[in-house]
Amino acid sequence: MVPILKALAIFLVIARVDGQCTLRNLDVHQDSIGKPFQGYYEYAVSIFNRCPELCVQRNVKLNCTGFQTLENLDPSILKVSGDVCLVKNGLSITSDAAVNFRYAWRHQFDLNPISSDIHCYKP
Repeated sequence: MVPILKALAIFLVIARVDGQCTLRNLDVHQDSIGKPFQGYYEYAVSIFNRCPELCVQRNVKLNCTGFQTLENLDPSILKVSGDVCLVKNGLSITSDAAVNFRYAWRHQFDLNPISSDIHCYKP
């Protein structure tokens, strides 16, 4: 009986933490930083994981339809492949560290999260 209760308690802890983290917890924030770059606007992008501390998001992909930039992007931060961008080479985005990059173009792009793998750890 004790092993069953222990397994149930572990399941409930994982389910509670897991249920608190979804793709909607990824916050992509963009600011025009006002500095023209070769006549184009420059944007600073920060991607935050707003999940509880025990949850990370990996293999984060953004909708990058039509994305272009005059600035060199570090592919280990943002890798553009057609209409999809892979963030941080698929590595974890934790709740305590934002992923940051800049781009320059005539207009701001909607860089909305389209998928991620969520991993929550028990305390």
